[in-house]
Amino acid sequence: MMYRAINFDDSEKYFLDSLHRFDLFDISLRVRDHFLPEFSLHATFQFAGIEDLDYVDNSSHFAGGFVETAAQNIRRDQKKESTNKSPYSQVQTLSFQIYTGGAPAFIPDETTGKLKHNHECRGLNSYGLPEDSDSLQCYLGLEDSAKDVQHRLGIMTDAVNRAYDVSNKDPSVLKIFLAPEFFFRGKDGAFAFASEESEEANGACSDICHILKGLENIAAQKRFEHWLFLFGTVIGSEALPKEDTYDYQFYNFAPLFKGFDPAISKRVGKNFLVPKRYVSNIDFLTPLRHLTNRTIAMELLDDVDLSVERTLMNPHANNHKKYDNQMWAKYKDELTELGYNMIEYGWFYMDEIAFSVEICLDHLVHRALMTYNADIVTGSKTLVPSSSNDSVEWRGIPKSQAQISLVSSAGMDITVASLALANGGHIFLQDGMEGDVPAHSRFGEDECQPNEYEFLGGSQSVKRTAVISATDVTFEYEMSNNYDDHEIYPEDGGRHWKDVLKGVFSREAYKPKLTVYDLVNITLV
Repeated sequence: MMYRAINFDDSEKYFLDSLHRFDLFDISLRVRDHFLPEFSLHATFQFAGIEDLDYVDNSSHFAGGFVETAAQNIRRDQKKESTNKSPYSQVQTLSFQIYTGGAPAFIPDETTGKLKHNHECRGLNSYGLPEDSDSLQCYLGLEDSAKDVQHRLGIMTDAVNRAYDVSNKDPSVLKIFLAPEFFFRGKDGAFAFASEESEEANGACSDICHILKGLENIAAQKRFEHWLFLFGTVIGSEALPKEDTYDYQFYNFAPLFKGFDPAISKRVGKNFLVPKRYVSNIDFLTPLRHLTNRTIAMELLDDVDLSVERTLMNPHANNHKKYDNQMWAKYKDELTELGYNMIEYGWFYMDEIAFSVEICLDHLVHRALMTYNADIVTGSKTLVPSSSNDSVEWRGIPKSQAQISLVSSAGMDITVASLALANGGHIFLQDGMEGDVPAHSRFGEDECQPNEYEFLGGSQSVKRTAVISATDVTFEYEMSNNYDDHEIYPEDGGRHWKDVLKGVFSREAYKPKLTVYDLVNITLV
C-alpha cells in the first residue's frame, strides 16, 4: 500500500461528490481547513499500483480525473487481493423458531379468564422463579432423561428436514441452520455429565453423549455437504463433593457441525463445541426451596413435594457469574481425539469464511469484539480453528473481522455496540423467547442510546456497512425483512404441533416455525 497527499483548491461539494460517485469506501480522508473560503481540502488516499501521484492541480476536471484514476486502481487492487478462496459466494440462513423458556406456572382460563395452574407443570416438582420476574415457571422434561433426549432430537430432525425441503440446492450457497439457546435442557434444569467412573462402570453413553451423537448423525449426510448447523445449546451440570462451595458445576455450550458426506469424508474438522462464558440472570430458575419469600408459591404447595425436588440451584443468584469452562480446557486434547474442536474465543474459519459465534449474554457483553480488540493490543497471537478440506489448522483472528456472525439466544437481540463485522458483513440471530415477534428495527427510541439502532424479533438478520466521508465516519445498518415463514408441522401433515412438543417444550407460547431468509452475498475481505 502507498500513501500520497493531494491538495485540491476547488469546491468541496464537487470533490466529495466525485468520491461518492465512485464508491471509494477504501479512501480515508483527513479534512483540513475546509471552512476557509477556498474550501482547501487535504486527502490521504490508500491504494496500490500507482508509483507517483504527487500532483497539485486547481481544476475540477483534474480532481474528477484523479478520483476516477484512483478508483480504477483501487478496484483493480481489490480484485487482485480479495479473490474468494471459499467454495461459497452466498449464504442462506434457515432459522428454527421454537420457545425454549420455562413454562408458566399459571395460565388464563379460556372460559373465565382467571388464572389456573398450567397442566404442563403438574407433577414435575421443577418450579422456580426467574430473577427478572415474579411469575413462577417450571422446567419441562420427561422423567426418563434418555427418552427426553430422543424426543428433542426428533423435533430437531423435523426442523432440519423441513429446512432442507425449502432450501436453495445450489452448492455455491452455504446453508446455515440456526436454532435457539436452551433447546437441550432436562426436567431439572440441565442434563447431567456422567462421571468418568460411571461411564467406565456402565460402558454406555450419557445423555449429553447421546445428544452429540444424535446431532452428528443429522449432519453426516451427503445432502448436507453445504450446510453449517448451530443446534442451539445444551445445558449441562456436574455434581461436586458436598464440601465444595457449590453443589454443581454448570455448562452451557452450542454444538456446531459442518455437514459432510460420510462415504468420502474423513470427518475431520466437522464437529465443534462453543462454550458460553457468562451466566445470565434468566439462564436458570431459582428453585422454590431457595426462595426467601414463598408466599408467591403458596397456591402451588399442594402440587409440589419439596422432599423430591431436584431442580438445580440458580448459579447466577448465588453470584456464580461465569460458567465453569475450566472443564473444556482440561479435556481439550481428549475432545480433539473424539473429533471435536473447541471454539474458545468465539472466532473460527469454515471453508475460508471468517465467522464469529456467540451465545446470548456473551453477545451483549461484546465477547467476540473484546477478543478481537484484546488480540490486537497483545500482538495478534491468538489462534482459532480453521476448517476446510477435511483438515483443521490454527490461524490468527481475521484483521477485517467476521464476514458472518452467528448468535444463538433466549432473550437477546442484535446489539450494535457488540458487532465485529467486516465491511458488508452479516449477523444472524435466532432467539428462543421472542419467536413470535416479527423482525423490526427502531432508531433513537432508547433514551440511554438516542443515536443507536435497536433490532427486535425472534429471528434477525442485519448487514453492517462502513461509510467514510470528509466530515464523518460511521456505520450503516440494514435489517433484512426478505424472508418467508414455513410451518414445520402443517395442519394437514398428520401430526399436530402440540402433540409433538408435549412434555419437553411449552405449548402455551407459540407454534414453532422455520424462517428462511433470501440469499445474501458473502462479503469479500
